[in-house]
Amino acid sequence: MATASDELVYGYRFSSLIQQDRIRFAAAVNAPATVVHGIFFDGHLAYPRETATMLLALSHIVRTHFFDARPPQMDPIVTTSRTLMRWEGFSGCCGAYARLDLDENALRTAVRGSGTTNVDFNAEMLSHLSSIGRQDEVGMSVSTDAVEVRRNAQSLTEKRVALPKRWLKGLCEVQVYQSRLKLCQRFTPAMIVPLMQNASRGTDGVQYLTTAGNRPRLALRQSSKAVAIGGASRLSALRTLLPLAREVSLYADEESGVHAWVAETPWARFWLVLSPTLQRGFSGEGQVLESLARGQWQDRVDLVRDLLSSQGSGEPAETIDPAELAARLGSTTADARDALDALATSGLAGFDAQSGYYFQRQLPFDLSRLRKSQPRLESAEKLAGAGSVRIVNRPSCHEADVEVASGDVVYFVRLRPDGNRCTCPWFSRHQGERGPCKHVLAARMVVDQTPEE
Repeated sequence: MATASDELVYGYRFSSLIQQDRIRFAAAVNAPATVVHGIFFDGHLAYPRETATMLLALSHIVRTHFFDARPPQMDPIVTTSRTLMRWEGFSGCCGAYARLDLDENALRTAVRGSGTTNVDFNAEMLSHLSSIGRQDEVGMSVSTDAVEVRRNAQSLTEKRVALPKRWLKGLCEVQVYQSRLKLCQRFTPAMIVPLMQNASRGTDGVQYLTTAGNRPRLALRQSSKAVAIGGASRLSALRTLLPLAREVSLYADEESGVHAWVAETPWARFWLVLSPTLQRGFSGEGQVLESLARGQWQDRVDLVRDLLSSQGSGEPAETIDPAELAARLGSTTADARDALDALATSGLAGFDAQSGYYFQRQLPFDLSRLRKSQPRLESAEKLAGAGSVRIVNRPSCHEADVEVASGDVVYFVRLRPDGNRCTCPWFSRHQGERGPCKHVLAARMVVDQTPEE
């Protein structure tokens, strides 16, 4: 459970209230320069009932504990841009990440700008969404102080919420995994129904998805071209979306075991990104740590933030291509990705595996929190600063053998392009699956700062 010191607390300008023809949901936001009269989105839903169903599915995921019964964060993030509205959230155990992308065909827009808001999905809002019909005229606006859903007058009261630090860390980690996802299979919705039924009756360990007779099935044994699916029972979260979808795609990262399911309509995409196993949450994965340890990103983060504003207007770029960003920075693509990883650590950037590009959020977080949210990184900096790291051998610019003194023990670290290793118990237990240990990070910091002889 998050303690007071672990939480990023929002304050609201008002409580949610009732008006004659609309409900005003209290929200905590960061007002971008592009906000017009405090509103950065106002319009109507082209598919009100279908959109409500998708928002309810996202809310169900956010309120669910698939494994670790911690208090859920029930306040999804909504980000608007010139062409998209994105809703994001994590399950209570942080092992499932959901994102709903509504494109311009889903929204009849009067005002369209860029901004990010955190809104509450409480019981009253869920009831309100559940009652929306296909013929209803449903309007929505997102502003610096509220999210409005215009329908029938109903009563709703909202208080301030606290956003746990682990949720912010989850946003950081999940975008790293998404950048590694590859498209594996495409299915019709009807093909997924029996798969879900079998998954609900099977084990929550790792199973392997194969196709037989052009139909997907789960097996306990690995075979050629099979995709590892951990915690398959979580697929039930997509059940209510299948009648709306025209296609369901499977993306996977073979190395980590992270897999993602995408239910697509002509106007929306619903992403369900799942951790490798039921017992693992995204918030503690540490995949971004090595990028941060390299250090080159530090001088570029502010410049990246400026470059991402279109022509200095403060309007965020729709998509962020690391190669194009590197050309504008005069750096390598790898350095541009490191800077984007740093922004992601503060929740300011995400990744869309379908397009292959990053996107911006405008969360009200200070980059000074970046280090504090990564205790392994802080510990590594202390080891490097205390002179506890000694380079024993350096075969090439990308390779090094290093000794790291930690407490009364000296650990041996091998830095290699095909994977780093350490003799510490933590690395022995996780084998690099949960990101680098503090000794590998400290070694990387010192090696990168030491010129080759």
